[in-house]
Amino acid sequence: MSGRAIGTVAAVCLLIGFGAGFVLRPVISPVSASPAVAAGVAQPSEDEATAAVRRHRLFTGTSLADATLKLGDCSPGGVGPGVTCMTQLVMDPTKAGAAPQNRPIGFARINGQWEVAVW
Repeated sequence: MSGRAIGTVAAVCLLIGFGAGFVLRPVISPVSASPAVAAGVAQPSEDEATAAVRRHRLFTGTSLADATLKLGDCSPGGVGPGVTCMTQLVMDPTKAGAAPQNRPIGFARINGQWEVAVW
């Protein structure tokens, strides 16, 4: 068998394998739209998460009363109790040039109220 024939057979086998993988992937391992909701784990709304961050005090005692937060995807568990959510946080939007920080923040429901669990 010539080198060209071997290359052609290998390329055809590779294409068949990739095609089968793409076709069978949803059947073998389906992906849900929202992992936290699908797992039955509660997660805060954007308003609840913002309120929790504004109540939180940093280790220096600094309050984040003016912080703004955009809530991204949340997933159960992680480092602490509750859920860990990707956020876009601006700690002091009144400062000129305050850049948003992309960071995960943990939230836990305590006595019916969302609190920051992991900073």
